Amino acid sequence: MSAQKLQQRLEAAIAQLPPDKLALLVDFAEYLRDREEWEATWELLSDPGMRKDVEEGRRQASQGKGRPWREVQKRVPR
Repeated sequence: MSAQKLQQRLEAAIAQLPPDKLALLVDFAEYLRDREEWEATWELLSDPGMRKDVEEGRRQASQGKGRPWREVQKRVPR
């Protein structure tokens, strides 16, 4: 089924929902969106080398070491 058709079905269903059910739908949609981000984060932190690098970065940041993000960002190719 196309994305457009799914969107139409969803809009039709939403139009008939009472506010309490609409609130549940919004919560569920936000959960689905956020879950993908958390899964990617968990995947990265499950890598022992990556986790070690993140922990080291946090330690350095808490000690005032490192570089400002804007300085690093300027060097990242787009």
